[in-house]
Formats: sequence, C-alpha cells, structure tokens
Amino acid sequence: MKEVRVVPFSDIYFGEVNVHSLGRGDKRFSLVLMSVGILILIFSIINYINLTMAQAGQRAKEMATRRLLGSSRMELFLRLMMEATFLTIVSFVIGLLLAKAALPFANDLLQVPLTLDVLATPLWGGMILVVILLTGVLSGLLPAILISSSKPIDVVRGTFRRQTKMVFSKIFITFQNVITITMIAASLTMYLQIDHLIHAPLGYNTTNIINAVNVFRSKSEMERAENLLRQLPLVKAVGHSNGTPSSGTNNMSGTFEGKSLSLQQIQVDSAAYHIFGFKIKSDNRVANSGGGWYLSELAFKQMGLLEDAPSFKWGEEAVPLLGVIRDFQLRNITQENSPVMFRFRKTESDWWPWNYVIEVQGDLVEAYESVRKVFEEVSGVPFEGQFIDQNIQMHFDSQIRLAKIVVIFACIAILISLLGLLAMSTYFIQQRSQEVAIRKVFGSDNQGILLRLVSTFLVYVGIAFVIATPLSWYFMRQWLSDYSYRITLSPLIFFVAGLFCLIISFLAVFYQSWKAANANPVGSVKNN
Repeated sequence: MKEVRVVPFSDIYFGEVNVHSLGRGDKRFSLVLMSVGILILIFSIINYINLTMAQAGQRAKEMATRRLLGSSRMELFLRLMMEATFLTIVSFVIGLLLAKAALPFANDLLQVPLTLDVLATPLWGGMILVVILLTGVLSGLLPAILISSSKPIDVVRGTFRRQTKMVFSKIFITFQNVITITMIAASLTMYLQIDHLIHAPLGYNTTNIINAVNVFRSKSEMERAENLLRQLPLVKAVGHSNGTPSSGTNNMSGTFEGKSLSLQQIQVDSAAYHIFGFKIKSDNRVANSGGGWYLSELAFKQMGLLEDAPSFKWGEEAVPLLGVIRDFQLRNITQENSPVMFRFRKTESDWWPWNYVIEVQGDLVEAYESVRKVFEEVSGVPFEGQFIDQNIQMHFDSQIRLAKIVVIFACIAILISLLGLLAMSTYFIQQRSQEVAIRKVFGSDNQGILLRLVSTFLVYVGIAFVIATPLSWYFMRQWLSDYSYRITLSPLIFFVAGLFCLIISFLAVFYQSWKAANANPVGSVKNN
C-alpha cells in the first residue's frame, strides 16, 4: 500500500522533499542574507541617531526657542518624529530606485530571477508601510525624547550639548566598530574556508582535465574520435573511465562476512589512471583474469582485511584482491568519503566506458574548443564536457555567493561607519575647539594635540575590538562546524579585521584633527 502525502510548496522549496521539476532554495542562505540586511538597517538607524545626537546642540537651541514661544514638549516631540519618518520615506524611495538598478547584478549573484513586482501587492504594501513607520520611530525616538526635553537654561549654559554628545555618541561609535570588525572577520573567514575547500588535496589530479560523457553510438565512432583527438596538438592524453571521482561513480552493494557493505566502483584504462594520477600503495601481483579488484585504504580499514590478503569474499563469490590503492576523495570534500573498489580495464575488450577523460595543455579555451568540435563532428550531439576543476568549484557556488554577499555588506557597513565617523569627528572636534585653543595658549604643541584628538577616536576601536573578537569567533566557529574539512580559526584573522577598522577610523578623523590642531587659537576662542 502506497502512502499519499500533501506537502506544502514551502516545505518542498526549503525542505528535505526533493521534486526535480521544481526549484530548490537554500533556507540557510536566505536566513543569512535576511539577517545581514536587517543588521545593515539597524546599523543605519544607529548612524542616524548618532548624527542627530551630534547636532543636538544646534537643534536644542531651536527647540528651546520654540518652547519659549509657546510650543509644548509633545508638539516638539511629534515634530522630530515626523522628520525622522519623512527621511525614512525619502530613503525608501531612493533605496527602491537603487534596488531596481542593481536587480541584474543581484540576479546574477543569487542565481535566482528576482522581481520587484511582488512589492505591488496589498500584503507587501502593508508590510513596507509597517517597516517604514517602525524604522522612523526607532530612528527618531531617542533624539526626539532628548532634544524635546531640553531646558532653555541648559542650552544657554552649553551643558546640554556636552551631555548628549559625550554619552550617546561614544556608545554608538563603539557599536558601529563592533559590527564592522565582526563583518570584516566573517568575510575573511568565509573567503579562507572556501579557498581551502576548492584547493583541498583530493588525492588525484584535477587541472587541465576535461570530463566528457561517452555519447558515441559504436566502437567505430569511438575509434574515429580518439584518432582525431590524439592528432590535436593541445591534447596530451585521452583515457576512458566509468564515472570520475568528482562527478560520481557506480555503487556496488553486497555482503561481507555477513554484514551489508556499500562500495564505490572505479574502472579506468591505463591512460585515465595516469591522467588522474592515482597511486597504488601495494601490488599483490596476482594474475588478473578480469575479475580482480584493488581496494582503497578506507575499504581495507572498514572491512578489516590484511593488505596482503589474496582475495576477499563478496557475497558467495571469492574476488581476487590485486592490491591497495591510496585513498582519494570521491565527489566534493564536504561529503564523507566512501570505500572504493578499483579495476583496470582494456578498451579493446567488450568494456563500454561511460566517460572520456582528456588531458589538455597550452591555451585551455582553445583546447576545449578543439575537443568540442571533434565530439560534435563525430557524434552529432552537442558537447557538454567540463573541466574537472571547474566542476569541483561548482560544488561550492552557494558558499562563494554567500561570501560575496557578506563582503558586499561588509563594504556597505564600512562605508556607513566611515561617513558616520567623519561627521562625528567634525562635531566632536568643533566641540573641543575651545579646549584645543586653551591648550595651545598654555604651550601644547600641534603634534601633541593631534595625537590626543586622534587617540580619542581610536580608543573606541580598541574597545570595539575587545568586544567583537569573542563575538565573531563564536559565530565563525559555529559556521565552520558544518564543514568536516575546515580551516583553523587563526588569531591573525581578527587582528587583520581590527587593524583594518583602525586604519579606516584613523583616515576618517585624521584630517579634521589635523585641521583643529593647526587652527589659530584666537579664532577658536572668539567663535566659542
């Protein structure tokens, strides 16, 4: 009796149920993408609050004047909230236009056909309205509360300006640096891990080898194609195999000593053996009548056989054991390796190989085109061969796309942090201009004042580094735990992330600090 189940499309797209005619999505990838987008939005909100608080002195004068002219605190509060919401709406419109312009790039990066038409539905329209209002409220709430509560006497004395800037801005600058360092560390870790996977030692050659399915209809077509291929100056060798280590092989299940066991079969001719560079660890030199096999080191280990055993019993059949072949990775490095049964075959026999493995040299593009023309000329079938190293890299396309997205968002975070820090440094240094002037009058030199101003901002980077390092270490350790073949988290990754953030912060504040340190103290005192 067969069971009939009704499965929602969401469970098919993001779940374990696989329907070949329908597309599949990566739920983890989507969650990471959404999380990073929300993080950037939070980053922008904090930056807005930071900049608004930096202007609190000027806005407080305005609000104090309005209070003296009869406006209530609630009216001032609502005015500031409406300003934040209006700026959010303007930002949304600009963001929508930028998203439309970037749509082709996003489609190529995500390998998914995206469209903005879905935003025109009532459901999405309502959600957009909620997000705009929520963003406006979060952005304007704290500045509105603090600025609308300003007392005219505090504004006149200048104490309100100092209180708002020196407390909240330090917290927000530190938070920005924490996020920036964390994202830089994440980008570096992802890049190193993916590069580690792509260039992992697989136990066989992968470069300059084209894997092509045998599409020929007869032995005569095979012979004709091989003769033409060997005449090509860019073709170094032509071999045959049943499957390849990168694309998969034939499974052979049976019983060994009463236990069910599954082995992968690799069959090659001598040319393919040399092209892949497989290594035989030991050879028993048993006369091969066509039924003997080599076993991989992993197969010997799982079966508990001695390497010099003359045969092994597979089901009811005693199979000659020819020797031991060194382990090599089947499929991609992220999958658990399988034990292998390995056999040499002769093309002259009745063996019909599934694959051609063609080693090329020189210009790889020209070599591929030459091979393609031969296959299509002889078979009349479109050529679909691939370079093995490119095929291996395709296994990591989703990870590569994820790393690119994190790098893009990290660059956006750095840009937002840079602009915010530049604006904040301007306001901070304007606030301290009178202090700088007095220090210069009492004999402080320009270099000492410059160092003091710059170090004020770099201290926040140091605090952020202390917070961000364990945070990013934890998240990256969790991410790496999904890979059996992974890099070791090096302290150098976090050091580079912190150093890069330090350099960015230094460049953002240096000019304003240098300008303030070299300003005429008379003008600074007069302006204040």
